[in-house]
Amino acid sequence: MKKLNGNTLRLVVIAFMLALPIRVLGAVSSQWIPEMSIYSTHKGGLNKPEGVACSSVYEDIVVADTGNGRLMKYSFKNGSVVSQKELHPRQMVYPIEVQMNSKGEIFSLDGKLRRIERLSADGKFEGFVNATGAPDAASIMPKSFKIGSNDDIYILDIFGSRVIETDPGGKYLRQTPLPEDAGFITDLALENGKIILLDSAKGAMYISSADGSSFVPFIVNLRKYMDFPAYIAYENGLIYVIDKNGGSVNLFGMDGSFHGRRAGLGWDEGLLYFPGQLCVENDGYAVVTDRENNRVQIFKIVNTAS
Repeated sequence: MKKLNGNTLRLVVIAFMLALPIRVLGAVSSQWIPEMSIYSTHKGGLNKPEGVACSSVYEDIVVADTGNGRLMKYSFKNGSVVSQKELHPRQMVYPIEVQMNSKGEIFSLDGKLRRIERLSADGKFEGFVNATGAPDAASIMPKSFKIGSNDDIYILDIFGSRVIETDPGGKYLRQTPLPEDAGFITDLALENGKIILLDSAKGAMYISSADGSSFVPFIVNLRKYMDFPAYIAYENGLIYVIDKNGGSVNLFGMDGSFHGRRAGLGWDEGLLYFPGQLCVENDGYAVVTDRENNRVQIFKIVNTAS
């Protein structure tokens, strides 16, 4: 543990205050209590981990250990890691994002190959997600992706300025063009059939229109709450936005209301330094990759009535 200097001590105090319940009228607020951190594995320490996926069904956490060019799969039960396994198929070079579907299959976005790899639940390489049948399929350049509740795959294609939806097997279904007035779309989230886009350049969100054919402005004032919104997820009625530069996770309701900020910038337990991705387990844990601290932090979510 690093010795606390004056600046770090102030950050710890700020992070503690931010972790206190933030009350929102008619809503449930929460505290994020640091539960544990994962630094090392049975094959060496984590190196710049960026991606993470949770499966409450299979009680698994999969981490994209980006700097080591591999995935680490952890069995997480009752707040503890009980086993771990390295997943490193030869086709994998630089995993930066990871998701799991309802069958426990693992999908990883390779930041150098710019392709989405599909692995079996035990880590066997099963092929690439090619969006077979999509217009200009050969030119697809994924920036991010998410997997829906029915295991359909949604790909943010930066080169084609669109979101592509495929079936669970990777066959093209439809596409939606990105907003023409957008700055730089970096990520997407899924909410009950709706697609939410995160615009890091403008500090805003867009959401799919009623007929699903386009995107319309949703939340336009993210800069009020954070420095650089970089990753977005939707879980259990809340939108989670990672502020990479600010080292925090910001919570929003589907009505656009701000539900508070969790963690804060720093090096000590409970603080984050250039966080990458997060996932939220149904049994009340938030898992965040803490990239520049070379660790994954697990927070216990304690809800409090408003």
